[in-house]
Amino acid sequence: MHLRVVLRIPDGDTLVRDTLDGRWADPWGVPDESTPSDTWALPGLVDAHAHLARPTMDFQPGDVEETGARARRALEAGVGMILDKGWVDLTVLRMADQVPVDERPDIEAAGVILAVEGGYWAGFGRDVAPGRIVDEVARAAREGRGWVKLIGDWPRKGIGPVVNFNQAELAQAVAVARANGARVAVHTMAREVPAMAVEAGADSIEHGLFLSSRDLEVLGERGGSWVPTVIQMEAVIEQLGERSSGGRLLTEGLDNVAANLKTAVDAGVHVLTGTDLAIMTHEVAREAVRLWELGMAPSAVVDAISWSGYRASGRDAAFEVGEPANAVLFGEDPTVDPGVLAHPSRVIRMGRLVR
Repeated sequence: MHLRVVLRIPDGDTLVRDTLDGRWADPWGVPDESTPSDTWALPGLVDAHAHLARPTMDFQPGDVEETGARARRALEAGVGMILDKGWVDLTVLRMADQVPVDERPDIEAAGVILAVEGGYWAGFGRDVAPGRIVDEVARAAREGRGWVKLIGDWPRKGIGPVVNFNQAELAQAVAVARANGARVAVHTMAREVPAMAVEAGADSIEHGLFLSSRDLEVLGERGGSWVPTVIQMEAVIEQLGERSSGGRLLTEGLDNVAANLKTAVDAGVHVLTGTDLAIMTHEVAREAVRLWELGMAPSAVVDAISWSGYRASGRDAAFEVGEPANAVLFGEDPTVDPGVLAHPSRVIRMGRLVR
């Protein structure tokens, strides 16, 4: 299929590109009257904390066909890349191997989530026995698609949040994962673990409600990522009750998130949008809008849901000639109104017009 597209880049240039064999090419001639010229272009939306295997947290193994359907729906909504942060099984990895790359977003994924006994939902994920962190992380890195996911802390009944892995274990996990070609994402919703995970060298902090300005400075210096998952945190607060001890803790944490969003961006942290399981991946634009409502600048919000995710993953997404022809187009500038992100006019995947 041959397409010609005018790509108006927010805060950037206007490019005219043809597609050839699924890649961007220099245009043949000049744009004619049929060439769309009122479109604003991003390389694709990014869900940096997805769980595609199931539509809800029902603790069940995934279904490859249903997971593929969710991936296709995400693509239709303009999602160009998904960072899946693990499940109880390897459904997402099997789906990524079976569904052609031009029919789904790019996918990086953790395999089975790693925790400790009593440190996560019972029977969900893989418990790491004492002294086994090296072996289990190496196994998870080999079975995954670029990521290992650790549950850094988890509440115990009558006790509150408890740290699952000590500082040395976190550092070992990062070293072993990198030796096996994987990044490490650490779930943390409590106070102590964000600083521990950052010091250990974790690549992505998931939720990270209590990241400090110092943590963000260190994380930004190495180009690390932070995925606040605001809508998910709000859903947990509603579930627990605002006046419960857990609800009060998470509310305090969300206040800290709002206070530190600009600090994180200024420090060079890749602040990214993630759905978790409160909303579906095809709804990731809703998370971008929540970041905006919490005070994040519109241009930074657009970066968070698109460019920054690609940069954090080491991917080139600059519409260069010869690169894969991927784009999501909008009729209005999303850096003026991030709400536009939920309403793409066209989606192009590997040179194919998806919608």
